[in-house]
Amino acid sequence: MKKIFKLLPMLLIAVLGIALTSCDNDKDEPISSSQLPSKATEFITQYFPSARIVSSQKDKDEYEVKLSDGTQIDFNKDGEWIDVDAADGKTLPNGFYPAEIDNYLALYFEGQGINEITKVKRGYEVELITTTEILFGPDGSFIEIGVDR
Repeated sequence: MKKIFKLLPMLLIAVLGIALTSCDNDKDEPISSSQLPSKATEFITQYFPSARIVSSQKDKDEYEVKLSDGTQIDFNKDGEWIDVDAADGKTLPNGFYPAEIDNYLALYFEGQGINEITKVKRGYEVELITTTEILFGPDGSFIEIGVDR
């Protein structure tokens, strides 16, 4: 009986580990950069010309790309960006989101670049290098500061 009680916790841990592993629906599949949609590679070439693709993977209908400068970009199935995240403390280039966002930041957050930008239903969620989060509408108009993701 003592042996059973000693083995029971180990058995329980093993069963839980197997169950958690089999429940993992994340099916990230590594792919070569040539398998990315052409819009995605054009975006990378245009806005990150000095960076190279370090890794790329496909998960259902989305693509995740990591660049040599630490930037991570998520694309939808058509190759349109949905999230662009620079390395900590680094800023993103502009031009691929509405110019009104840059105009607002120049007025109210001068010198604070964008560290991450995400397309959301309401428009764009922007995180500055200071970690301030701001929500902008689809046209780049200011909505609110302090976005809760």
